[in-house]
Amino acid sequence: MKYINILSKMWLMAVAVVVVACSEDEGAPVTPSFPEEEQILSVKAGESVDLVFEASMDWKLYSSTLWCRFSNGMTSISGQAGKQTVQVSVNEEMLSYGEMQAEITLKQGDMEKVIAKLTRQGEGLWVTDANGNYFSEENLIPFFYREIGKGVDINFTTNYDWTIEEYPEWLVVNEAPLKGLGFRPGNITVTIKDEFSAFAKKGDIKVKRTGTDDFVNIPVNFYGIDRVSSDKNAWGGWTFNSDGGKYSTSNSMTGESDEFDAPLVMQNVLVNGNDYEVLYFEDFSDKQYRLMDDDSKWINATIESNEGVENRTAKVSVMENSTSKKRKGAILVIPTDTLNMIGRDNLLTVDNDFTEAAGKYVLIGLSQAAKQIATSDFTVDTGASPAVDVVKIDDPSAQLIQQCFGAENIYECVLAKHTSYEYFAISSGTYNISSETCMSGGDMGLDYVGNWQPFSGMVLGSSYTFMNYATWEFGLSAEAGYDESGAPLKPIYLFIMNEEGAAIAAVLIKRAE
Repeated sequence: MKYINILSKMWLMAVAVVVVACSEDEGAPVTPSFPEEEQILSVKAGESVDLVFEASMDWKLYSSTLWCRFSNGMTSISGQAGKQTVQVSVNEEMLSYGEMQAEITLKQGDMEKVIAKLTRQGEGLWVTDANGNYFSEENLIPFFYREIGKGVDINFTTNYDWTIEEYPEWLVVNEAPLKGLGFRPGNITVTIKDEFSAFAKKGDIKVKRTGTDDFVNIPVNFYGIDRVSSDKNAWGGWTFNSDGGKYSTSNSMTGESDEFDAPLVMQNVLVNGNDYEVLYFEDFSDKQYRLMDDDSKWINATIESNEGVENRTAKVSVMENSTSKKRKGAILVIPTDTLNMIGRDNLLTVDNDFTEAAGKYVLIGLSQAAKQIATSDFTVDTGASPAVDVVKIDDPSAQLIQQCFGAENIYECVLAKHTSYEYFAISSGTYNISSETCMSGGDMGLDYVGNWQPFSGMVLGSSYTFMNYATWEFGLSAEAGYDESGAPLKPIYLFIMNEEGAAIAAVLIKRAE
């Protein structure tokens, strides 16, 4: 029995040793194993690669970027211990210029390690428009003359951080230099400098990659001005006198006429290109035009270029009008290619007015006064003083006829500047001048007289005579007809009436300006 006890005890002790040993093995920590070397992989966007590794326990993989994902479509994936082959896909998300790198991290237990690095090959620089189309010579920014005032907005997106600081000299980029980030909407507003707003032209806006000399161009196509323009209103009531030495235009503020020495100088003349034609038209009957040739034209325009800019200077002049009839005309300045497109025979309508297409190229419309030829309807007695003529106004304006109470026979008597007349009396062999048939602006208290006082016209016998009523002396002094500053006063009007009391003639007596 002792022998059995001894054996039993020995067996129990052995079992205890085994149990203790097993218990000690189960409590010992397990150290995960990781690949010794990182895998370096180069991948193009849209491709996939297999990542091979062996895990000693349950594991999890993480990707450091959104463009690098595993077969489950996520940026993380997990599995159990053993040999593994995991597919990694590279997409085009945030694809930009240059290479980009993603790290693949393996985590086992509380330990982790980067086991692979994927390099996604980059693409070239690009800039797209608001619709996602690449800019090119076929997809450029159109710019029309009508948009110069407000400018053109350019919306774009790049695949790189960008800077805009280089562009053609004729272009203005608002608030330049400008900067922006890749893959975010960018916007710039551009317009054309005034001095370069005539000619059609193309140019490129450089969208540079920030910090480098690399760039992509946004091409801009400016179509140029589609008309002719200048600093003068083409239809501003421009009128030359009969000898062509002076011109005037109606003052929009006062309604009066301001007179200047000829030629009429027009600044900032804009026409598209250097190849253009200057055409001269005569208005022969109330906006009915005909083209004048070199032999018949009486208008002339010389157009000069200005160095370094596209705006020009035009000088308009007229020949002397030796006729007794007022004449009108217009000058067209039109690019040759536009003229060929419209057709020289299509510049006028069937009514001989300018067509809409041709009308845009009228540089100026003008008129020229008729030569004032002394009439025999009135004579002026100035005694020993310089002679004075009375001329009939050809084609008086409706406004002037209204001022003359409907009289269509209107005459003008212009007194020389600062000249005295020892005697001044107007008589007529055509009209009956008498106290019953005549009256003047002064007699009626009208504003036409101004301040000619103390000189006044009055009917004496069969003539209209000036006299200084303060001294009862006949004639006019050299100061009569001027205000205190020396400017000519408004004219005195002599009206001749018929038996029914209607005005049939009027004579405007005024000082020369």
